[in-house]
Amino acid sequence: TMLTLLILFVTLSLIALSFRRLSRLDFLRGPKPVSYLLGHEYEISHQSDAGQLEFEWVKKYGPTFRIFSCFSEDVLLIADPMGLQHIFQSQCYPKTRDIRLIAERVFGRGLLWATGESETHQRHRRALNSAFSTQQLKQYMSFFQGMTSKLVTKWNDQLEENPAVLNIAHWMPKVTLDVIGQSAFDFNFGVLDGTAEYNELYRTMRDMLCSSSPLTEIYTAVRRRLPERFGFQLYTTKEDRRFAAFLSAAQSTARSILLQKQEAEILNPNSDDKDIISVLIRAKYDDYKKRLSEEEIISQIVTIILAGNETTSSTMSWMLYELSRNTESQARVHREIASLRAQTGYHIALTSTDYDSMPYFNAVMKETLRLHPILPILIREADCDDTLPLSIAVRSRTGRLLSHVPIRKGQRILLHLGAYNRLTQVWGDDADSWNPVRFLTEKKDVMVGVYGNLYMISGGIRSCIGWQFAVMELQVMLFELIESFEFSLPSEGVDIQRIPSILMVPMIRGKPELGVQLPLQVKQRIQQ
Repeated sequence: TMLTLLILFVTLSLIALSFRRLSRLDFLRGPKPVSYLLGHEYEISHQSDAGQLEFEWVKKYGPTFRIFSCFSEDVLLIADPMGLQHIFQSQCYPKTRDIRLIAERVFGRGLLWATGESETHQRHRRALNSAFSTQQLKQYMSFFQGMTSKLVTKWNDQLEENPAVLNIAHWMPKVTLDVIGQSAFDFNFGVLDGTAEYNELYRTMRDMLCSSSPLTEIYTAVRRRLPERFGFQLYTTKEDRRFAAFLSAAQSTARSILLQKQEAEILNPNSDDKDIISVLIRAKYDDYKKRLSEEEIISQIVTIILAGNETTSSTMSWMLYELSRNTESQARVHREIASLRAQTGYHIALTSTDYDSMPYFNAVMKETLRLHPILPILIREADCDDTLPLSIAVRSRTGRLLSHVPIRKGQRILLHLGAYNRLTQVWGDDADSWNPVRFLTEKKDVMVGVYGNLYMISGGIRSCIGWQFAVMELQVMLFELIESFEFSLPSEGVDIQRIPSILMVPMIRGKPELGVQLPLQVKQRIQQ
């Protein structure tokens, strides 16, 4: 036992020294960690409200500064617009090895696992591009509308003309999962109808939204320095086991989806179905540049199930929360909806052009994504020496003003999209406040992201392939829900936390045992 402890101590000491040798950011200012063993990353991932610490640090040190990871490893935290743009547009900053391994354990070897500059990533993008083209997405509109109408019907039946408090965070993922099933796979999950068959998939998906322990953080840092797969073979954490449970359930579902679709293709070989899975199956035979193996198709299905579900459902939950807190905004959105309905009538299916025609309605969506980015932090690692340009100069530890930051190969970088979205230099003095009007008037000096000068999940050459799908789905859901219901905070009040997890999720402060929660009072509107 003593020998084992001695070996462990020596191993950890060597790893700690290897981390310190990578220190190249001594010239930058930054906060001191509570623990040099755990570093700031543990503080960030376990704070009571996502972003609270980082927002204060940005105000003190500027949008580019030094923080520490486990074993006092230097990490660059950046929220500077030009710096972020440079990283996202460059091939020099791939996902870190440990992030890719985690992505493989959650999604399999799909799009999120592949690196942006690799042939594999480019082949995956080519295979999916046609399925996510603007013209193709317009054909999914009826699925978005039909599933949201089903939710409206269910809520009307449940409310029976009496306002009630509903857990919005419980309902939104059910809608978005069923939407993905119908539009992406021509498959009925039936989660909104309470079908028990896919409850395990839904449960394991929600179970992943949990925080890790201090020991897990330390072991994750140690594993980063071990041979690529040895760390996962040596020991699996509780977080690893949750990921494995989801991947097992999701792969089982994905195989069912693929088998059902392949059988349909055999029966109707001339089918021209436009759902995403049909596009992938045809690419397997039609074009070697887009060809995906069966394992890769299954991994893409798993990726779409998780990435396309939780991101949209969480954003919709936060949007309804903000409209409940800001009732004048909700009333203005409803007035735009009513005005559009007066032009189109109530029995005409709306088009993407109709949804795009409402300026304040769309500004509300952008403001929600700005204040509540679902994935506020990304991690990258430089695989070459570089120089990062800054649009907002920061002071070094010696007081010198820096407009560029030298980057050495191997440097880990924490890209803080949430902090960028709160920069007063970009968004004005009210950057911490709800104000959708900013998107109707303001123009930015440095244009970033793909939607509203915002980073949605990622940007540049690695921008989220499904961002237009998500925007259109959010438009349909917001329209029908605000047209049909009035939302407000519960009369007894509610204190909602933004919990930093894999994604940023809402919970009731002081009641973590209840899991993901966003209770809002829902009242039926009187239709004209």
